[in-house]
Amino acid sequence: MSEKKPELSNVNVSIHEGFYYDRMLKLPTVIREYDKVERILNELQYMACITVQIEQLSRIEYQYGSNSYSHLLTAITNILKNIKDREFRGQDIFVVDLYDADTFVIFLSAPRENRTQLVYHLEDISERIRLRLEKEVFNLLYPYLKEYCRPNIGYALEIKNPMVSNMRLIRQLVRNSKKMGEFTATKLNYTARYSLQRIIIEQDMHTVFQPIVDLNTLEVIGYEALTRGPANSEFSSPVLMFLLAAECGLSFELDRVCRRKALERARNIDTDKKIFVNTLHMTIHDPEFRGMYLKELLDDLQLKPENVVFEISEKLAIDNYDLFRGAMKDYTDVGIVHAGDDMGTGYSDLERIMELNPGYLKVDISFVQGIDKSFMKQEIVKAMVNLSRNIGSQVIVEGIETKAEFETLKRLGVPYGQGFLFAKPSRNLFPSIKTHF
Repeated sequence: MSEKKPELSNVNVSIHEGFYYDRMLKLPTVIREYDKVERILNELQYMACITVQIEQLSRIEYQYGSNSYSHLLTAITNILKNIKDREFRGQDIFVVDLYDADTFVIFLSAPRENRTQLVYHLEDISERIRLRLEKEVFNLLYPYLKEYCRPNIGYALEIKNPMVSNMRLIRQLVRNSKKMGEFTATKLNYTARYSLQRIIIEQDMHTVFQPIVDLNTLEVIGYEALTRGPANSEFSSPVLMFLLAAECGLSFELDRVCRRKALERARNIDTDKKIFVNTLHMTIHDPEFRGMYLKELLDDLQLKPENVVFEISEKLAIDNYDLFRGAMKDYTDVGIVHAGDDMGTGYSDLERIMELNPGYLKVDISFVQGIDKSFMKQEIVKAMVNLSRNIGSQVIVEGIETKAEFETLKRLGVPYGQGFLFAKPSRNLFPSIKTHF
């Protein structure tokens, strides 16, 4: 016998409406669509569903509030609606979980021809959703959490059992699909770690170069060496590659390979050009890359140490400045210069400048974008320029994309910069720049 929704009195409609429809997401709940779901179960004698769960959304709500949470949840809902319209039949039922607003459920309707067809294609359908959704979710959540966020995409089947109520079977179906989503996400994380280990062992990455330009003369003073992972993989994005390395405990291993490959690619650099190499502060302590080891490597590559600049990321805290200075001495003794990278985004930029006095201060792109329209950004960059002059450092700004940004930075006295306005990162060794824009 079919289990119907309870009848509501007019007085209680507003109280219980949330059990039937999520106003914010404009989606029905399982209760609202229960009759349709049960009809499919009775027709097929089994039921299939796919669940999409974004676990990290709850953390964003606690850290940034319900408005940010609602904005992101609505955006993800709209993405899923578009996927549902393109990938699924009109009879498939798209609902939001009644008790877990971070979870969406798609109940799959009966195929037109073979009623067992779903059994063979359920995993493929789930994978197509993951591939369509994963990048979108990362782009939405990364600005908030600064970590790799993967949605849990699960799937499950439940066979009709006349001994058990349909309501219980449907609830069990959704619960099992969520568990499958958690299992699949865990498996993908371990697979990603294994893939990253293979990339490190096989050194399956390449170096691209972006020119650094004197803003007054448009002369190239050096090149930043940037690492890219294998094309057509999730590691092709350097952001994703280094985020996953951090989460997998492989940052040191990845960084030392990237650094060595960058120096090898820069072999025989012009004597008057510098090569800027990104590195994490922890890898400065690498015993196989200090002292005589480093000197012999540079001699073999015919690189002058004074042309090598190590960009130390400002995004991670340095716990012991005395130890760091001691390790850096092995590099400065042979002539290598230290640059503070991503200035303005770290834990304590002023403390680092005071303790380490880097030769270059690289200003993060967030201070450059739209600087021609922002008085606040102009004042901050102007202060950095004045500070650098007083302590004997040089400012390099990142991410110059428009002529207006370029003219503003030049007016503020910024000596050096890089960005798409001049040249994009290129696999060509030491690419030329655009001089007319």
